[in-house]
Amino acid sequence: MTADKAPSLTILGVYSYSADKVAYARFIRELIDSLDPPNFSEEVKDILRHGDRGDEIVPLTPEEKQDWEYELHSHMDDAAVLEVLVENPDAGFNPHDFAQIDPTNPKDHSEMAWNEMFLTADGETEIETDYRQRLPAANEYRVVFVIHRWEPDLPLRSSYGELQAPAVQPLSERPWRLVSYDPPEPSYRAIQ
Repeated sequence: MTADKAPSLTILGVYSYSADKVAYARFIRELIDSLDPPNFSEEVKDILRHGDRGDEIVPLTPEEKQDWEYELHSHMDDAAVLEVLVENPDAGFNPHDFAQIDPTNPKDHSEMAWNEMFLTADGETEIETDYRQRLPAANEYRVVFVIHRWEPDLPLRSSYGELQAPAVQPLSERPWRLVSYDPPEPSYRAIQ
């Protein structure tokens, strides 16, 4: 952070996966295909084989695919993808601080940032980070994340206070192209 510029966060957009039904259905199909063991990368298949788990590389059954579809819809139908411009972050910034707290839910329940990823300031390129470098070194970048069960009338909490979000819009082509979705662990035991 430079001495004359305070840290700031600007919500550039709040997007819905499910607003565009055709794109959403295609995304769900492609995501389920990526979770089907025969479609894993050769590297992952080799790891499974060398770990005596090669017998797990079998196609998902129609029932398992249906379970995955149900599970993904339960997480994504009401989720929002948020894109936030981060300018002049200081040591107090943490993308895990993004949360939406619903006062009607049980105490301490909040929807927190999920699947955080960083993009360049123009939003066109992913910035890779690892456990040593948790945040981009740039003074300006974007962070994109999911809030499950998004409530449009509630504020978004952040490292620097509450932010008011703009109206939810359909996810445009750029975020569909750049943003991935890593589903939470399934809540049923059929798929492991």
